[in-house]
Amino acid sequence: MSIPVNPRSNPRAWDGAVNLHDLGGLPLEDGGTTAPGRVWRSGAPEPITPTGWAEALEAGLTTVVDLRNPAEIKQARDRMPGSARPSELVTRSTPTEDPGDPHFLETCGPWLDHPRSYAPNIAMYPHLIGGVFRALADAAGPALVHCAAGRDRTGMITAMLLSLAGVEHEAIAEDYVQAFRGTTHRGGVTYDEEQGAWVQHPGRPGPRSSSRYASASAARRC
Repeated sequence: MSIPVNPRSNPRAWDGAVNLHDLGGLPLEDGGTTAPGRVWRSGAPEPITPTGWAEALEAGLTTVVDLRNPAEIKQARDRMPGSARPSELVTRSTPTEDPGDPHFLETCGPWLDHPRSYAPNIAMYPHLIGGVFRALADAAGPALVHCAAGRDRTGMITAMLLSLAGVEHEAIAEDYVQAFRGTTHRGGVTYDEEQGAWVQHPGRPGPRSSSRYASASAARRC
């Protein structure tokens, strides 16, 4: 059965936001849907404009949960030094992995952008995953969870969150598909809406493309 596209998944809802989706409106296994405006997922927030942040605050956003590694965050902010967010927002840095861990690179390195990395990543770092959920639980109100592309680290966390909330499994998979399609601004294999097919997309480099991909390449060579 095909799950309909969530009408609230509007990547233009906050000006400049990349791969933004509201996790509201997804069907629950026991009937009903998830509440809108409680948790959003996205790619790196540095491109969000002051207008976009004002729109996020108007939507009720209180907390930003950042899944990136410190080096990624620094690189993204160095590239976009004018990307400051409103002071009233709380930002929690909660990386989901240790890129300097040889075991992580050997096991997950070749699959950093694939759900196949989820299970070993979670098994290696339960304390880090727990930190993400504590940050979400401690949020004073609606929260945004993001990584760099907004696809796999964010997808891993949101899949767990939606499963805990009792969302239908096909809807969880469709949420991942939407996020995958939302990465068409980046290089790699992406879904072309006009062609209705998976294509090689030239894209442009993003904040996640340096140290994380370098680590994956090193792991493949080992």
